[in-house]
Amino acid sequence: MSIAKPAATANSPAFWRHHLMLPAVCFWLAVGLIEAFHLDIALGQWLFRLEGGVDDWPLRNAWVTENLIHVGGRNLVILLGVLILSLLGLSFKKPTLASYRRGLVFLFMSVLSSVLLVRLGKSLIHLDCPWHLKIFGGSADYFSLFSGQFDANSPGQCFPAGHSSGGYAWVALYFFALAYAPRYRWFGLSVGLLLGLTFGIAQQLRGAHFISHDVWSLAISWFSAFTWYSALFLHRQVETQTSPALETLGARS
Repeated sequence: MSIAKPAATANSPAFWRHHLMLPAVCFWLAVGLIEAFHLDIALGQWLFRLEGGVDDWPLRNAWVTENLIHVGGRNLVILLGVLILSLLGLSFKKPTLASYRRGLVFLFMSVLSSVLLVRLGKSLIHLDCPWHLKIFGGSADYFSLFSGQFDANSPGQCFPAGHSSGGYAWVALYFFALAYAPRYRWFGLSVGLLLGLTFGIAQQLRGAHFISHDVWSLAISWFSAFTWYSALFLHRQVETQTSPALETLGARS
């Protein structure tokens, strides 16, 4: 099976505009709006009051948010990763899977990179979870990412959003479909967005993250997938498109 040629290729300005420039503009616009209107605190306080919170987040240890979506969601992501690795291994034995090997490598590396980059960010940036903050019954002061102020002694480890990144990482399915069956690319994107939103909303209801934490995790996941797609598929398209031209020039000479 040959890889389907996407409508927009490496040499197409439309591809770069739609998959790199437009997402980047949307991301920074979202970040700017959240910062300008203090939406992290506003939405966090609204959810806290909605739950009837006083000294803690009532849904922090609820079965649905903690056991089903947090623990269950994490196990689902691990299971999906094992499935991708299993299919990749089988691709060396099953001819029907061999043509998907590059795509399976792409999926695994993209998801893994997204999760690891978020994990790195959490270890380097000392932003607190909502449940750590005084306004939500905790003991820490609130600092935004752009305030330039961080409490090195705070628990931190809450930015970007780790759990939602395990869902948003699967926006890589958009690019997987773009390589093999472009008509399914929006379905692939929907799967990643639905998983990320489900995980992210549950964590916000638990007081584990603000909305900006999830926006950054989505951006990291998208641009990670874009980078791996560019490296594994677009480079190959350029070679494929260039080779016949070189052969023609060689024949003429």
